[in-house]
Amino acid sequence: MLVIDQDLTNKQTKYASVKNIQASPYEQTKASKFLGIKSDPLVKKMINLLMRNGNRSKAENVLNKALQSLDRDYPGRAIHIFYLGILAVRQDIGVSLKPKPKTRRNKQSFNVYLPRVISPICGLNLGMRSLLKASRDQSITSPLWENLSKELLKASQNKGEVVNKRYSLNKLAVSNKRRIHFGVRY
Repeated sequence: MLVIDQDLTNKQTKYASVKNIQASPYEQTKASKFLGIKSDPLVKKMINLLMRNGNRSKAENVLNKALQSLDRDYPGRAIHIFYLGILAVRQDIGVSLKPKPKTRRNKQSFNVYLPRVISPICGLNLGMRSLLKASRDQSITSPLWENLSKELLKASQNKGEVVNKRYSLNKLAVSNKRRIHFGVRY
């Protein structure tokens, strides 16, 4: 009888060791950690802008992988970096080119830029579009989610080409602010 009990305990320990080799439920849910934030309006908008030809699941996977990449480098700060990056690239002021008058002589040989105020929602959308454009224009050898995570990180640190473009646009609008009174564009 003692032999049978020892065999049972050996089988139980073997079964327990096999059980430990399999992935724990924590590791399985770690991969899909950021899928729960899809209800946030900014995340929804980013997914919609990433989406091409109606492939929503691919867009969600790209954003999820970008956030996982940020979380791997900066544990627990990925969502914070995402929001800081988007708020850093939002556009407050836009500039439109004034059409030149039709005269015989060219009185104005320079371009006249007319600044205009952009509504906050439209400014966030324009910022996200410019962020995605910059990440798509980066190297083709690395995947889009890697480029997107790099651009989000640069933007959250107020660096990168998207933030520089925003500052140069604001500088151009301030230099031409005497030309027009600001009007809100929705």
